[in-house]
Amino acid sequence: MAKRRMRRTSSPTQNARNTGRLTEGFVDQARTASIGMVNVATEAAKAALGGIQQVGRTMADMAAPTARRTMAAAADTGRAAVEGAGDVSRSMSNAMVDAAENTRESASNAGRAARRATTSRPRRTGKSRRAA
Repeated sequence: MAKRRMRRTSSPTQNARNTGRLTEGFVDQARTASIGMVNVATEAAKAALGGIQQVGRTMADMAAPTARRTMAAAADTGRAAVEGAGDVSRSMSNAMVDAAENTRESASNAGRAARRATTSRPRRTGKSRRAA
């Protein structure tokens, strides 16, 4: 078997004949540098995203107790408003019932007074009741 000669790829010479190899070397270096820059940018973006996520988690941990306290205060306020409205409703209802009873009683008394005023009683002659 015949041995093949290996071409040198490590260091191209500056001859006019080897300009193709020189250009290929620049292209390879540019490609390697570009891939390296993309890798660095990707890693930097991942690190920044991780930092932002950590900041978000920290803020959420701080905000959650405040949100719970705010919701509890809002629930208490709502409950107090409903209870207050119920108390007002009961008071109004009781006041209306009392007013109706007072009006009925007043009308009844006025009716009795009107009947007494229009009804004539016979006069007694003779002995008064006190004497009997």
